[in-house]
Amino acid sequence: MLGDLKEMAISKGMKLLNSPLVTKAMESEQVGTIIEKAMTFPLKVSESIRSKKEMVTAFMELASQSDLDEVKRAVARVEEELHTIKNSSDK
Repeated sequence: MLGDLKEMAISKGMKLLNSPLVTKAMESEQVGTIIEKAMTFPLKVSESIRSKKEMVTAFMELASQSDLDEVKRAVARVEEELHTIKNSSDK
């Protein structure tokens, strides 16, 4: 069923692209600007959400995932150093 819908959407899209009206509209600078804005909109929204999340995290003094990952790496390095020291002291 989903495949049928996809095929139908593709065929309708191809018909539209071959239409002289759509071809003429695509030549318009205004249409190009609108399409460009529509394509960049999701990126701008996600960046805005990420920025707001970082502001809230900083305001509430919460650890972010990157902070936790950094601490995990530091702990792993310290554990490795302790293991190395223990092995060298055993010899």
